[in-house]
Amino acid sequence: MLIFRYPWFIYSFLVPCYGRLKPGFSQLQRGHRLDRKLIQSFTDLSFLDCVIECLVTPRCKSVNYFKGANFCELNYENKTTTETKYMDSAGWVYSEKEHWPKGLAGACSNSNCQLNETCKHKRYSEDKFFECVLSDCGIPDLKGIDLNTTRREDAIGIHRRIHASCADGYSQSGSGRLNCQSNGEWKYDIVCEVTVPLELAFGKPAEQSSTYLTHGPEYAVDEQALSSSPNKENEVPVEQHLPSNSQHDMADLKMSIFFY
Repeated sequence: MLIFRYPWFIYSFLVPCYGRLKPGFSQLQRGHRLDRKLIQSFTDLSFLDCVIECLVTPRCKSVNYFKGANFCELNYENKTTTETKYMDSAGWVYSEKEHWPKGLAGACSNSNCQLNETCKHKRYSEDKFFECVLSDCGIPDLKGIDLNTTRREDAIGIHRRIHASCADGYSQSGSGRLNCQSNGEWKYDIVCEVTVPLELAFGKPAEQSSTYLTHGPEYAVDEQALSSSPNKENEVPVEQHLPSNSQHDMADLKMSIFFY
């Protein structure tokens, strides 16, 4: 029971349902943790208190706990949903929310708190009062944003921040820092804009090299394709492919050029 901050007899008094906790203890993953999926972290917490923090936070799916420093981390994913982020880490203990009885949450075990809230109550008490308070800003979903550059300490909780970048195909401006404000909304210092190919920047599809002056893109002609055609001598003049009214327009254009 060295993973607890306090002697076990205190918990045996406060939590008489010790037998119901055995499944949770038996499934602890020692020497492992989930990386870069943090909601919030806490210092000076016992392991059981860390589990309870997860139970009263709807978004929480698992916890990391560092025994030597009584340090608790709440994760919004678990090793099943993000297997690549589950890693070996000496001194850490990993546990999943579903391995623990809901009754540990006390008055919050049947709360109606929303996904981005946490339930506050008087622990180890029969008091039925609880309240829901904002816990995080949710997972950022700004168009073009890439969260694969988040850092080890980044978290989505209130007053926390994360570092992001722009995905391939987008250009970035700003520091890339996102701050979770007290109102539960992100403050973004990043803008991701679609990178436009040079050909499209001039208003023409990439495969088309020119367009007649009097017509829209639907009449665009690829001169490169025409010049490289092996049967160029057998090709029908472009004018014959155009609608009748377009042929008249072309004739007028040629006439105006002649007199000019």
